[in-house]
Amino acid sequence: MKILPVIALSLVSTTAVAEGNKWRVYSNIDLYAHSEPVSIDKFAGDFDARLEDGETAFTHDIAEIGVQWNEWRVSVVKRFDYISEFTEDTALVHHAEKNGLLLPQNKNYHLLLDVERLTASGVRLGYTHQFYEDLSLDVAFTYYNDASQLQSGKAEAFGALEPINDQLIADARVVLDGINAGNRDLSGLKPLVADVNAYVLIDYAYDKPKFGEKDYRRPVISGTPNPVISGVDFKAPEGTGYSVDVSARWRVNERLKLGLDLVDVYNRFIWEDAPKSYLSFDLNPALIDAIDLAQEFVNGELVQPNDLVDTHLIDNIRNARHTQRLPFRAFLSGVYSLEKEVNFFDWWKPNINLLASYYHTDMKGFPRLGVGLNDNVSLEYDFGGEALSLSLNTKYFYARLMADTFKTKDAHTLGVAVGLNYSF
Repeated sequence: MKILPVIALSLVSTTAVAEGNKWRVYSNIDLYAHSEPVSIDKFAGDFDARLEDGETAFTHDIAEIGVQWNEWRVSVVKRFDYISEFTEDTALVHHAEKNGLLLPQNKNYHLLLDVERLTASGVRLGYTHQFYEDLSLDVAFTYYNDASQLQSGKAEAFGALEPINDQLIADARVVLDGINAGNRDLSGLKPLVADVNAYVLIDYAYDKPKFGEKDYRRPVISGTPNPVISGVDFKAPEGTGYSVDVSARWRVNERLKLGLDLVDVYNRFIWEDAPKSYLSFDLNPALIDAIDLAQEFVNGELVQPNDLVDTHLIDNIRNARHTQRLPFRAFLSGVYSLEKEVNFFDWWKPNINLLASYYHTDMKGFPRLGVGLNDNVSLEYDFGGEALSLSLNTKYFYARLMADTFKTKDAHTLGVAVGLNYSF
């Protein structure tokens, strides 16, 4: 898995038109990434770091340049999104495999990797409606004519890492040795496998096969192996899509301002003829049927062992239409003015503001508190990402930097945003 330097949608409102101006040109590049189990750099690399608790890692990237006339604006955008959800068992096993560590074998694991990824570019149309002097609503619709880098779906497994262990084999051999002594009853094997559980489910669409699909052979127990899969086009698919963003700004009174941003509140990405894989396998019923099949064979009956595979391994690799949906994100913010000034050498006398916000993602929330000087400078602490954020906002330029450490390679949370705008 690879995470690019993150670009997350800016939560700074850039939709207002300066009073007396009809036209505005603007651009912004916003970056934001977060990784719970290891640093962002190590998550993208070899996981060679101390493993911490956590079940998500994500990045949202967007670059935009556009023009605004009164309430309307149009822009071109390019975005990259990578959202991964997993269990702590998944991070533990992946970390051990990458670093050559031993794992406990006497436990059941729940492994899950659920990923949504894409790159898309398109055109955005936005409109801001001023209901009252102190209340506005903004709606933006983006059509993406070019989408690529598809990964959408999940791989999941339950059970022991080695369900058929040495002790089980030794106990089974005792029962099988009884055949040589004239005992043809194999029912003694069933209690041995009663607690053997392993279940695998793979269901995803992709631009590159992840589980050897190109060379996939449906396994057979006896006879000639099945041929390599054919009839599936594994080339990277292309797609189109759209998304809707909604923002609201409310000046409650002279001291309190509230804002709400809903990002990707409704979205769809359509991929025609995307490579898709579906596989499910449940080991326990397969073992029970294998014992029954072996009993029939011992009794002298005609058996077809390959039927076990056909019955218990459900697989389907194909090209099909895939609809991808990204989870929406929300940002709620509040600014409260203390109506107290700070005097900087009689050169600048800004008011002090208290800041509070909450950033919601599909798997994790990020509450933030901070202080601001007018609307120009702010310093916030993000409790979810354990990071500091410093922002600068002027008439023509804004910038934001967020990180949980000064060493970027060790950062679990990292964000950068820059933007330019000019009204005339």
